[in-house]
Amino acid sequence: MVKNVTHSLKMSRSAPEATIYAGEFRHAVDAKHRVTIPSRWRADREEEEFFAVPDPGGSFLMIMPPAEFDRVKSDVESNTSVSPADRRKFIRRFYALAQLVSVDKQGRVLLPEEYCRRLGLEGEVVLIGSHSRMEIWNTERWAAATAEEDEVFRRVAGEVGL
Repeated sequence: MVKNVTHSLKMSRSAPEATIYAGEFRHAVDAKHRVTIPSRWRADREEEEFFAVPDPGGSFLMIMPPAEFDRVKSDVESNTSVSPADRRKFIRRFYALAQLVSVDKQGRVLLPEEYCRRLGLEGEVVLIGSHSRMEIWNTERWAAATAEEDEVFRRVAGEVGL
């Protein structure tokens, strides 16, 4: 007997649905600091919320669903190579930087104005899928990062047999 197996980007109905964010999309940030989330990255729910956190290096804005946001905290708390005091400091700062953002009925997320200014997120931006989260990049920074990372990508791809 042959089973027909269907692969899906969503987890089973018994577990909370988790979207896998993959791909690269270019969208414009409007005058109100809104950007459209690609439709394949949006849930079927009426309203969806994420946490917006600038990356520690100051290059892009991470957009995390609540489960991913919680996972970061859990990973930090369970990391024994980081001292308990440093774990508390990281978690405090991480939560202080995070801002709750919502997707409206048109599929747009309102980006924090301060982060748009700090990260140069205006006009056309690049939305990058990074498995369990999205990243929003200034187009010039994204071009520089991909050029810088190309050699690492090729090397690792060879090491893992891609």
